[in-house]
Amino acid sequence: MRLTRRTAEPGDPAGPVTARTAGPVGQPEDSRVAFALACVLTVPVAVVLWRSAYGPLAALPALGPLWLGWWGLRRYRPEHAARQAAVQALSQAVQLKDRYTRGHGERVGFAAALIARELGLGEERTETLRCAGVLHDVGKLGVPARLLRKAGPLTPAERRVMERHPEHGAEIVRGLDFLGEAREAVLHHHERMDGTGYPRGLAGEQIPEAARIVAVADAFDAMTSTRCYRPGRPVAAALEELERCSGTQFDPRMVAALTRALRRHGWPFADVPEPAGHRQSRVPAVPHQAHAAAPGAGARTGSGVAV
Repeated sequence: MRLTRRTAEPGDPAGPVTARTAGPVGQPEDSRVAFALACVLTVPVAVVLWRSAYGPLAALPALGPLWLGWWGLRRYRPEHAARQAAVQALSQAVQLKDRYTRGHGERVGFAAALIARELGLGEERTETLRCAGVLHDVGKLGVPARLLRKAGPLTPAERRVMERHPEHGAEIVRGLDFLGEAREAVLHHHERMDGTGYPRGLAGEQIPEAARIVAVADAFDAMTSTRCYRPGRPVAAALEELERCSGTQFDPRMVAALTRALRRHGWPFADVPEPAGHRQSRVPAVPHQAHAAAPGAGARTGSGVAV
């Protein structure tokens, strides 16, 4: 079944599906706010001075902050476009190497943004987390293509090679200062709450919040997407599996946030239709037969969800 996606509509909690990067503090929202504030504060002052006994020339110094705000906003635009291009180029490079997960990064970024908004995080952090989701697997550029495309299970030696991809990813994005906490998510998105994850074996609150968010988003999309080695699960079945692994593999707060967000807004990328009587992208209570709708669906092991 081909993956379906929709164009983001006004009011979508995660915004456009395409990747956007998070800039440093003050950009872009704060730049526009500063520019508007400069207008509000300086224009009335300039008008008052213009009409005063000092004459029109007295108004010129008051226009200085307005000009600086306009200059800063113009300077920001090409910088923002360059950041978008850098993130998209890295994402496309991963997709070209691993064709079976094409679109995975964008979907993980979308889910991470859903979680971030549900947690009440600000726009800047939401954009950073979207970017983290898009780039979480960039380290797979350092993994041999034969392992990425292998149809069967990996050997222990192959798994050790695969498990180095978070460290490769952290090295790749090290020089991109504008990514902020997204770099921590790239490095730690395979850590587990019980401390048995990789690459550092962090546990609980030791795992950066951004990484805990991306881990849930990553696992959810991995289970609901069809891969070369297994079909995708229905959305409701994937959420049940995330709940089963809460507290051991995933942060329960992040799982709950994703569940609430999907109940309200749905998931526009479902590979597997929900059982009859339920909307494909909505997540109301779904009968347990959802597991039987796609035998063997999902990436599941005895100890948790494998992504």
